[in-house]
Amino acid sequence: MSRQSKFPELSRRDALRLGLAGAAASSFGLHTTSVFAQQSLQWGSSSQGSTGYVIIEGLANTVNRNTDIENASMSTSGGTENMQLFHEGVIQMGQTTSTDWQPAFEGNDPYPEPITVHQMFAYTLFNCTPMVRADSDIQTLEDLRGRRCMPSPAGSSTATMWGILFEAAGILDDVEWTYGSWRESYDALRGDSVDCIPSLLTNGRAAPILSELTSTTPVRILPIPEEVMAKARELNPGIMFGTIPGGVAEGIDEDIQAASFSGVLAASPDVSEDVGYQIMQAVFENTDSVQDLGVQFKDINLDFGAQYLVEGFPVHKGAARYYKENDLWSDSMTEAE
Repeated sequence: MSRQSKFPELSRRDALRLGLAGAAASSFGLHTTSVFAQQSLQWGSSSQGSTGYVIIEGLANTVNRNTDIENASMSTSGGTENMQLFHEGVIQMGQTTSTDWQPAFEGNDPYPEPITVHQMFAYTLFNCTPMVRADSDIQTLEDLRGRRCMPSPAGSSTATMWGILFEAAGILDDVEWTYGSWRESYDALRGDSVDCIPSLLTNGRAAPILSELTSTTPVRILPIPEEVMAKARELNPGIMFGTIPGGVAEGIDEDIQAASFSGVLAASPDVSEDVGYQIMQAVFENTDSVQDLGVQFKDINLDFGAQYLVEGFPVHKGAARYYKENDLWSDSMTEAE
């Protein structure tokens, strides 16, 4: 089996194109790259119930409350699909992850051609490492050969990372793959109809769906050998280790290094510098109220936002101006042209 993920049917994309940005622009006889369209932004999030979905919903609503920009958030399969939706003009803002940027910019699988988007800020570190039931006989990645693995939706960043990780471990073609929403994945592990699903934590904090699962079904994180992680990072430098602290969920008794990636808010190159700057102001001049939205938002601060950008990829001009004004611009950052 290859790493290629299949995007949702075009009929759904066609429907999305009739959403906020496209409908607003067409009603005024404008293209989606017009000044008006930049004031009416469609945000791509992730599958309903996922942490990414909650975060993007919260950020879009924060911008609604604190600016005159109109924003709407739509459910998608996650960062991998969102990159393609940027390319097609369906969304203007959206969730991406650090693992999405290299294949998108290079036009590698699963993207048919290079895609250009701009970074705004990082908002968390996702710990989405392989996880099994605590009573499972599976102890290592090698033990997953011939087993049923469900890495969330096929178009998600987690599924993309798992493809790379399993390729690095040499087991990509030896597992039985199935896909579904985060809810379906967690229900499947609870019902013992799959053997392995991803953990879901934000920088070591359990997502509600993980806490719900472990209240009835203790889990165990599979160890990732350092040599496997090194090979995975050669394939995609956006994959990184993140720490899951012991005691965060039933069955996780000690600190463990987990396969992780950072979440990065991205903007279409058609979003103006002024609009991008207003979005930065709306979020980071109201940090306390954003963090009060829930545990998923605790990493929302300007220092974190700059630190976990994907090195070597362009930063939106509005975001770059805001970082410079706050003395957080560094030589490792690249400003979009």
